[in-house]
Amino acid sequence: MEIKFDLINIRESIDLVSTLKLLGYEPLRKSGGELFYLSMLRDNDSSPSFCVNEKSGLWYDHGMGKGGSVIEFALSYWAHLPFKDAINELLKISGQLPGELVNRPQQVKQTSLLMREPSYIIREVKPLGTNNSISDYLKSRGIFEVAQDYLKELYYSIKLQDNTRREVFAAAWQNELDGWEVRNINFKGCLDKKGMSFIAGNDSKINLFEGMMDFLSWKKLFPSDPSSSLILNTLSFLTPAMERAKVYPAVEVFFDHDKAGRKATAEVLASMPHAIDSSAIYANHNDLNEKLQNLLAKGIQLNSAAQEFKKGPIR
Repeated sequence: MEIKFDLINIRESIDLVSTLKLLGYEPLRKSGGELFYLSMLRDNDSSPSFCVNEKSGLWYDHGMGKGGSVIEFALSYWAHLPFKDAINELLKISGQLPGELVNRPQQVKQTSLLMREPSYIIREVKPLGTNNSISDYLKSRGIFEVAQDYLKELYYSIKLQDNTRREVFAAAWQNELDGWEVRNINFKGCLDKKGMSFIAGNDSKINLFEGMMDFLSWKKLFPSDPSSSLILNTLSFLTPAMERAKVYPAVEVFFDHDKAGRKATAEVLASMPHAIDSSAIYANHNDLNEKLQNLLAKGIQLNSAAQEFKKGPIR
C-alpha cells in the first residue's frame, strides 16, 4: 500500500533553518528575526535574497517571487524529483526515517488549526513625511523628494505563530493586483498578491525596471522624460513584462548588473531587437539607485550627470 505523508506533521516538526544548515547553507545576515541567505534555489544570486522568518518557519525567495513552508522548499530544492521522493529527501536530511512522520493518527481538536502563513492587518496609509525612519531611509537612497508621488507610509501588523502581533511600518506602493510592495531599511516584501507596477506615459517608449527604487532614481535624473515605465517588482514577471513592452516602438532596459539581471536583459534583447540595454549609464554599479547614491555622495550636479547619461545607452 502506498504511504501517504502526514504533511501537516512534517511541516510542524521539521525546522527549515536546521534543514538548511544540514544542507550546508548558513545565513549571511540577520535582521528583525529574519535570516537572509544566498538563494540555493537559483545559481545567479549575488546578494542575500532568500529570506527565512525564524518564528513562522516560512521562506521567501525575492528573486523568484516564491515562498512557503519547509514542504514548498523541499519541492523547489529537489524540483527534479517526484513529489514523494522530494519529501523523502527532506525526511532523510532532517534525520527522520521515511515513514516515521507519516500515517500518524490525527488528534481531534476543538481549537483552530495553527496558521503557518502570517496574516496581516493594515492599520493606516499615510503620505510620506510623517515618519522620520521611513523618510531617512528614502533620503539615504536619494529618492525621498521624487517618491512623494509614488510611495506611501504603510502601517500594518503581522500575526506571529504564537498569536501575538508585531506592528510594522514601511515605505510602500500598490502593485497592479492591489498587493502592497513594502520596503524599509531592514527588509523588503509584499503583502497579498505579487504584481507589476505600471506608470503611464506616452505610447512611443517604455522603460523596464526591476524595482521601484530604480524607477524613482531614473525619475530623479530625468524628471521631464515622458516615457511609460513598467516596474517588474520581481524578475519572475519577465515574460509577461516582455509581452506588454513589445507593442512599444522603443524599449529601454534598466536591469541590475548581477547574473539574474544580465540574463534577463539578454532575454529582452533577444525577444525585441529594437530594445536598448541602458545599463551602461550605471557601469561599475549594481543598479541605477546605487549609481544615484554615488553621484549624490560626490556632490555631482544631477542635471549635468543626466545629460551625460543620455549620450551613453548601448544596443
